[in-house]
Amino acid sequence: MIKIGQGNLTSGGECQGTLRVVEDVADVLRLMKEDLVDVILFTRSASVTAVTPLFPKIKGVICTQGGATSHLAIVAREFDLCCVMGSEIDYQGELEGNSISFNQEGEIFAEK
Repeated sequence: MIKIGQGNLTSGGECQGTLRVVEDVADVLRLMKEDLVDVILFTRSASVTAVTPLFPKIKGVICTQGGATSHLAIVAREFDLCCVMGSEIDYQGELEGNSISFNQEGEIFAEK
């Protein structure tokens, strides 16, 4: 695993799973039909309420915006999800479907 980013852990702890990128409602609708037990969602918007129907089914969330008081972070805490907000990701490969993990320091890692 290589470090690809850093953010602020706002709930939960260490988390590992398959990253699924959510850009819009169509992505949410597509994912609702899938087994998400091992999934970490990646989104760019801290105010995305469209992803909350997926929260009971996933392991965690990574978001490039916001912080501990963002709507996404607050809802993630209510669902007891691992959540990293305000993430800066520097990765040249494809994020979708990659094995991802993050630790209690908010460091984000991807499989090579």
